[in-house]
Amino acid sequence: MTGRYDDLSDEELGRRLVSELPRHAAPPHLARAIRAAIPARAPRLPWLAPTVAALATALVLALFFVPVLPRIVPADPTERLVRAVVSEHTRVVMWGARRAGEVAPASLPELTRETGVALARTLAGDDQLTLVGAEPIYVDRRRGIAIHYRDADGHLVSYIAVPATVTINDRDRVQIDRWRPALLRDSGFATWLWRQGEVACLIVSDRVSESEMDTFKDYFKRLRVATEPLPAY
Repeated sequence: MTGRYDDLSDEELGRRLVSELPRHAAPPHLARAIRAAIPARAPRLPWLAPTVAALATALVLALFFVPVLPRIVPADPTERLVRAVVSEHTRVVMWGARRAGEVAPASLPELTRETGVALARTLAGDDQLTLVGAEPIYVDRRRGIAIHYRDADGHLVSYIAVPATVTINDRDRVQIDRWRPALLRDSGFATWLWRQGEVACLIVSDRVSESEMDTFKDYFKRLRVATEPLPAY
């Protein structure tokens, strides 16, 4: 019998043994014992894999698209105005003013026509703030004027005047000499907000820490005293 399988490979020998050896059914008690020893398999959930894949895809899309979605616009008009002004200031920080140069008397009538704001007087620069330029802006569906300065440490400081009615909460007010402007914060920037007649005035800077607050208060005093905006219409 051994000679019959000497020339067979392992694979061929296995097939011959499977086909030629007799098979006998296990006794019932042995079959029951074997089945009892086999661990029970958890039931398969055909819907689980597709559900997990769909959730993973939704999570990836959310992580990708949520940061680029526009932020929810606040309902309060004052908050909307502050956020729009901060966005305009951020644009200038990143790409510069659309119109650079001094606020010369000859340019004031043109700026007044374009912005709806007349400047009876303005700060042309001093030992702390260097004038960068003035330009018309459009924020929160309102025309206004922006005057940009650069301080001695290279920080951009934007003075913005917009004909608008704003409501200022007393809890946000800060006493600075005889004035009480509101100090508001948004997107990493600090903003002074106050009213001069029918014009809402704002000063924006990235000086937001407590150690820099005295400097930011000084900028408010310089611009508040030297600048007088009036609605042109």
